[in-house]
Amino acid sequence: PLVVFSLLLGWKHAIPILIITVSWRLGMGGVGAVPGVLFGMTLPVLLALLFHKKDRVMPKPLTLFMIVMASWLISDVPIIFLVPNGWELFDEIHLVRMLALQVSAFILYFFINLLSREIELKRKLRFYAERDPLTGLYNMRYFESRVKKVSSQRKKYIVMVDIDHFKKVNDTFGHLNGDTILKNVAQTLHKIVHPHKSLLGRYGGEEFILLLEAESKENLMNIVSDIRSGIESTSFYADNQKLTVTVSIGVSELKDPDHLYQAIEKADNSLYASKQNGRNQISYAI
Repeated sequence: PLVVFSLLLGWKHAIPILIITVSWRLGMGGVGAVPGVLFGMTLPVLLALLFHKKDRVMPKPLTLFMIVMASWLISDVPIIFLVPNGWELFDEIHLVRMLALQVSAFILYFFINLLSREIELKRKLRFYAERDPLTGLYNMRYFESRVKKVSSQRKKYIVMVDIDHFKKVNDTFGHLNGDTILKNVAQTLHKIVHPHKSLLGRYGGEEFILLLEAESKENLMNIVSDIRSGIESTSFYADNQKLTVTVSIGVSELKDPDHLYQAIEKADNSLYASKQNGRNQISYAI
């Protein structure tokens, strides 16, 4: 178990576990306590740590077999030299010891892999329950639930962002390129608003929604202006052709999280006004 946990968790977890185990073994006492701690625990753990990967992925079965085999040799070969009649004792127990270590290691390997797959599946299910599958942004159901949990003394605003002339992009370059533009716009939006206290989601189609907290109206306008100009100044591509993408924006104040959709309606009306005024515009309902 020490070897497997060291391979999986790395030194930050393996060393404390090793210290606890060593303390327990030394506390039991006996003639073999010190050699057991050194050869049976410490050196195999240090060997396993050399093969630890940062992403906490267990090694392949053959690699695990070789590591456990090396750990067994480190642990048991000293018996030959440190124990009276060591060779006879080693010869008597080596096969059982080796098989026991390998079997226990692979049993742990099996259950850890099983658990890792279950955790990864739950992570993916949670991700797709919360996220829009195309852009990776929050979907509206999760966005709404998060809005209701946000608490702050600063004023909150709903910002609706719509890509201008997006239908023309789809008609000219096809829906696959349109999807690529959507994903790249979403990534650009995330980069722009990430430093601010915000919540970003996909409202639907080519429209995005943002919950933004601002210290003042001037601060709000600066952030929203950065969104508009940031999208406009970013290079987007469809079929290797450079495109200039702009967005129209509508903003409303969210006075009560329970009245989210009333605020969305006001922001959407402001967005419509931005489009009517020539697009690539910002309109406020605050």
